[in-house]
Amino acid sequence: MTKAPPINKIVVFTDLDGTLLDHDTYDFEPARPALGRLARKKIPVILNSSKTLVEILKIRSALGNDHPFIAENGSVVAVPEHTFAGLARKDPLFQPRSGLLVKRLGGDREAVLDILNHLRRTHGFSFEGFADMDPARLSRVTGLTEDQAIQAGQRLSTEPILWQDTPGQWEAFAGHLAGAGLGWVQGGRFISISRPFDKKDGVACLLDLYTADMGCVPFTIGLGDSPNDQAMLDMMDIAVVICSARCDQIKLNRPPTIIRTTARGPEGWQEAFKSINLTR
Repeated sequence: MTKAPPINKIVVFTDLDGTLLDHDTYDFEPARPALGRLARKKIPVILNSSKTLVEILKIRSALGNDHPFIAENGSVVAVPEHTFAGLARKDPLFQPRSGLLVKRLGGDREAVLDILNHLRRTHGFSFEGFADMDPARLSRVTGLTEDQAIQAGQRLSTEPILWQDTPGQWEAFAGHLAGAGLGWVQGGRFISISRPFDKKDGVACLLDLYTADMGCVPFTIGLGDSPNDQAMLDMMDIAVVICSARCDQIKLNRPPTIIRTTARGPEGWQEAFKSINLTR
């Protein structure tokens, strides 16, 4: 059993889809015992997902989670207003929004859209972004309900696109993105375009805040199931790779402790915490 340091110095970072949430049903019930144990010990569980701020707020409410979180693949960091004293004064880039202080590490989505639209007009690239779709179309391509699709479309820093052009055109497009200071993250179906940030950048931002608040660097536990979680997991003291179709693609170098689960999704989440000793 892996032993962690004093519980008041631990922070947990977790992916959502396929990790804490079932990939198909979005259920988290199998992980409830571990979540309850962490809540009783007052260990922050930081949600870190490609989902939008409004989507995560809904999931966070269902989980009974009131901690900071990271949205849009690390591009957006959201902190409840009273979590870190004086945060808005110390860092004016944290702006009030929906009872939170929100920082757009990845910049403004409107600036990203301006660049994408310019590239499409100038070079004729064929792609379709969330901003191009009405709720009915977005619902069809994502499998979400129209209400869920509206929430998924309320993005602050990133723009997911469906690439509809050739591989050769993608190479040219990616070069133009880099030239404009943008990066991209390949998801299961969509390609997320933003300033070059990923999940590790949101983690680094919050770790700085927790370090200042705790007076020491916290001990970190991270959980993820796919390659876009790799950079986050490589920052952790304990990295948990949740079993999935793509978990074998996660190649970790730094973490002193790596746990690979045999169960998937929330069952794997629960399995992992059975092997981590959170007692003093």
